[in-house]
Amino acid sequence: MRKILLCGTAVLALSVGTAQAGGLVEPVMEPEVVAATTSSSAGGVIIPLLLLLLIAAAVAGNDSAPQVSDARLKTDIEWVGMAKGGFPLYHYRYKGSATRFEGVMAQDVANIRPEAVVRMSNGLMAVNYAMLGLKMRVIH
Repeated sequence: MRKILLCGTAVLALSVGTAQAGGLVEPVMEPEVVAATTSSSAGGVIIPLLLLLLIAAAVAGNDSAPQVSDARLKTDIEWVGMAKGGFPLYHYRYKGSATRFEGVMAQDVANIRPEAVVRMSNGLMAVNYAMLGLKMRVIH
């Protein structure tokens, strides 16, 4: 009988000891993997809105308001000559628009007459054409 009690006590001690020592393992849930998504405002809503504002300003002929004229927003850029004041003059389209314009690049103006350039909070530059004595115009 003593043998049975010792064996029973040993089994009980082992099972209790194992449970207290971490012998019973809780099921581990795998973490849920969430795919990271990114978005870019450059190709999203901001640039088309800026372009609409630019085209509206050009058509309205508001000479005193700075017009977004950053070369980074333009495509199909073609040098066509020099404007008064020594500014290179270009034909170009704004990215995402079929309308062609004639005007200057803000980067050129910043080198010649920096006071006529407005740096916007998003890093793009606008030109005050009235300060240059020039007009941006739609060519087709």
